[in-house]
This record gives sequence, structure tokens and C-alpha cells, in this order.
Amino acid sequence: MVITNLPFIQQGMIRYGITVYFALGIIGNIFNCIIFTRITYRRTPSSIYFLSLSIFSAIYLIWLMFPIFYSLDHHDLQTQSLFYCKVRMYVGHCLGQCIRYTIVFACIDRYIITQRSFHIRSLSSIQMAVKVVFTMSLICFIIGLHIPILMSIRDGVCGMFDSYKLIYAIYQIILVGLLPPILMIIFSSLTIRNLWYRHTDQIRVRNRDRYLMRMLIAEVIIDIVTSIPYSINLVYGAITYYNVSKSSQRLEIEAFITFLTQFLIYLIGVAPFYLFISTAKPFRKRFMNLFLTYGNKCISRHIRVFPADEQITTGQ
Repeated sequence: MVITNLPFIQQGMIRYGITVYFALGIIGNIFNCIIFTRITYRRTPSSIYFLSLSIFSAIYLIWLMFPIFYSLDHHDLQTQSLFYCKVRMYVGHCLGQCIRYTIVFACIDRYIITQRSFHIRSLSSIQMAVKVVFTMSLICFIIGLHIPILMSIRDGVCGMFDSYKLIYAIYQIILVGLLPPILMIIFSSLTIRNLWYRHTDQIRVRNRDRYLMRMLIAEVIIDIVTSIPYSINLVYGAITYYNVSKSSQRLEIEAFITFLTQFLIYLIGVAPFYLFISTAKPFRKRFMNLFLTYGNKCISRHIRVFPADEQITTGQ
């Protein structure tokens, strides 16, 4: 029996809010992929990280949101299949980690490129960025292997139970809620300091680096805003797991708060394009040029161009 209106609010947010999330996220990440594969951006290691971020984000949204849409009018497959329960959570978690640590390594790359030592700066290259992204992705999927091993279905619920619930909450708050934001903040701060002390005759390079740093800092803020509430809620759920005296109203409130933290964490897959376009003027110019170029091509395909001496006549 429903005690509050929160389940109905949650249903509405899933049907309409997540649909908007999905549409904005997929469109934005497609634009990112197009822009970061153009010649202007292909020559920098940062483009590899931003391109990888966009690809991971698009896959993340598709993987996690399609089952949500399906469950609106059908039985939730997670409660029907133990295999699917394990795989969906495992892949979704690892993709989220790939997104976060791609941002971490993008911050590290910015720090390296602002060093005075040529040998240190040489570590920043397109080849190195590709190797880092591949290795980081592999490690994320290896570290997350405990999820499909220890997750299970109980009473129609796919999740973590008993002591694993607390273990996962601690793991989540360290590797998701604390470590990525701390590393991002450290290397972003060091990069800003290095840029501040760069020689004044490098003002053009400094402007370019400053815009890249704005894009990264915006991503850092989003990661902190989304990851920490989710991790704290997991810890709360683990601590109160054995409290069997919860009322139905409290259970509905806790379920809704859990949904809100999950709803919020999807922003890491939706936000990149909109953060880039709002914080970096060069990125906005590239996007507008791209938009206008494709727009003109589409128009030219549908407009008939008549020779100068050709007369257009109408029937009398």
C-alpha cells in the first residue's frame, strides 16, 4: 500500500525526466564526438580524453536508461534474471568509473603539459593518451569484478545484501566519492598555478590552456556534486540495513532519496557537451561553425540554383 505520493512522483520523473536526460545526453555526446574528431582538436592529447569521455558517456546512458524505459510498462528484468541483475550493475558501474577517471587523467595531462621540463611535457602525447584510456578502462572493469560475483536477488530486489552492502558502500565512497574529486582538485590546482607562472610571451598558449582548464573544472564540479550524495546515501543504507523497525513511510522516503541520488548521478553522462559549450568560447565557435556548415549543406541540397540568364515563367 502506498503511504505517500513519492512513488508517483518518482514514476513521473522516470517517464519524463529521464527521457529528457537521455535525449539531451545522446545529442550532446554525438556533437562532442563530431567536434573532437575534427582536425583542429585531433592534434592534442586532451581531445583523446574528451572524445573518450563522450563515448563512455553515450554508452553509459544507453546501457542504464534503456532498461528503465522498458520497466515502465513491463516487468523489471533485473528482478527476473540473476545474470542480467549482475551484468547491468557491473557494466554500468564500470562505465561510470571510466567517465570519472578519464576526467582525472585529463587533469593530469593538463598538469604535465604546463611543466617547464621538456622530458615531463613529452609524456603528454596522443599515443600516450590512447594507452592511458585503454589501460584505465581495463583496470576499471577488473576492479569492479566483485559486483557480479557478490550481487544477488532477494525478495524480488536486485542488490547488495548482508556484509557486502557495507563493503560496497565503503568501496563506493573511497573510489567514487573521494579519490576522483581529490585527484581532480589537486592536479587542477597545480595546473592553474603553473599557468599563472608561465611567461607573459606565451599568452596565446595560456588562453588555450585556460579554456581547456575551464572545461575540466566544470566536469570536476559536476563529478563532486553527483558522486558524493550517491556515496553518502549508500553508506546510510548500509548502516541502517539491519534496522527492521522502519515504517512504511520511512521506507518510501528512503527509496525516493535513493532514486534522487541515482537520478543525479546520471548527469555525468549528460553534462559534458553543455559544460563545454557554456565554459569555452573556442568550443562554442567550433560548434556554431559546424552547425552552420551542415545547415548550409542541407539547404543547398534542397534549393535549385538557376543560371543567371534563365527566366522563371508562370502560366498565363
